[in-house]
Amino acid sequence: MTLAGTVHGQEALRISMAGDLAAASRQQAASSLGYYNLLVGPTAWRFSSGLGLEFNDNVRLQQNAQSDLIFKPSVDADLHWPVTQKNSLDVSLGVGYSEYVQHQDLSQFFITPGSGLSFDVFVGDFKINLHDRITISENAYENTGASGNNQNLESLENTLGTSALWDLNQVVANFGYDHVNYVSLTQGASGQQPDSASENIYANGGVRVRPELLLGLEAGGTVITYSQTSVSNSLVSPNAVQWNAGAFGSAKISDYLDVRLDAGYMVYTPDSTATNLVLQDESGIYFSFSLSHRVNRWLNYTLSAGRTTDMSAYGQAQSYYFARLTPNWNLFNKYSISTPVFWQQGTRVYNTTAGGNADYQQIGLGLNVGRSLTKKLSASIGYQFVQETSNLAGLAYTVNIVDLNLSYQF
Repeated sequence: MTLAGTVHGQEALRISMAGDLAAASRQQAASSLGYYNLLVGPTAWRFSSGLGLEFNDNVRLQQNAQSDLIFKPSVDADLHWPVTQKNSLDVSLGVGYSEYVQHQDLSQFFITPGSGLSFDVFVGDFKINLHDRITISENAYENTGASGNNQNLESLENTLGTSALWDLNQVVANFGYDHVNYVSLTQGASGQQPDSASENIYANGGVRVRPELLLGLEAGGTVITYSQTSVSNSLVSPNAVQWNAGAFGSAKISDYLDVRLDAGYMVYTPDSTATNLVLQDESGIYFSFSLSHRVNRWLNYTLSAGRTTDMSAYGQAQSYYFARLTPNWNLFNKYSISTPVFWQQGTRVYNTTAGGNADYQQIGLGLNVGRSLTKKLSASIGYQFVQETSNLAGLAYTVNIVDLNLSYQF
């Protein structure tokens, strides 16, 4: 189970960070072929399956809560192919289905985050990555501050792009471009998300002033267009352009403590042709702080906090502050325990002429416990609580979710 409240930075930074995480996952997988359970020629494969059982006491995220029991079977497959000594292809796909016992109109397929393909090419001092990442999300509460969130709104997000890392040891530079499509899969729903597409470019470069300290500059830009920009539907954002420029620093304080800080200036400019909205440019400081710390053998945690503007969430451009803490406890042999908490507070950067701004606050907490039952079978049980409040009627709700998951690795 993953606690709600995924942190989104502005689009270019968000995609860049997602690429960094994907690269780290690929490196971990490739470092040991024992991570896979089937060898076919030069390729290594891993297959696994899962079954989840979830109780949700507010499946439509309304003030008048409706509960349901949800079955979630899933399968996962991963491929690693070292095409040459330096170049490799990685493919990952996780798919499943959420079957609602009572509210069957909410039943839907999903594709887990991290699914897609990635091809790494080394040319001199450059590492070039070609990628296509895809996910189908199902949880409306991950779109904070969205109006019309009275049901799970299934949407597909596909990211196609490339990045280049230029590493000269003392100097490191990273460049990238991504085209992203957002497609609503709940056609005809009252709170349907608008389809959209964005073009994203980003660049950053740093100098290692010391072996453990990297300082540099960063910049990025996004152009986003929506399939519906007219209309009386207050869900629809206008087409917009956003750019950011700033600086970053990352430091390895010790073998157990790593920190990073990004900060700069951001400008969001919406298309002024949408007549049903009160539009204005949004500009200001953005920052993002992250920390990873291993306190001792019993406790390690990650902490992130910041302020940003995100133009892609639910078709609603938002400016918000966030904080997220994820402690991991190793108190008992064979058990993994985490207790994530998060907070987010923001507002839409535009408003309808009649409705006014939608300010919101979302808080959440969770408890996850996992254990290996056999060499191939593992189980986890989790609980999460999410509460959202708003100054607009219909946007406030509370949800409690309890789930049990079994995973089998072939």
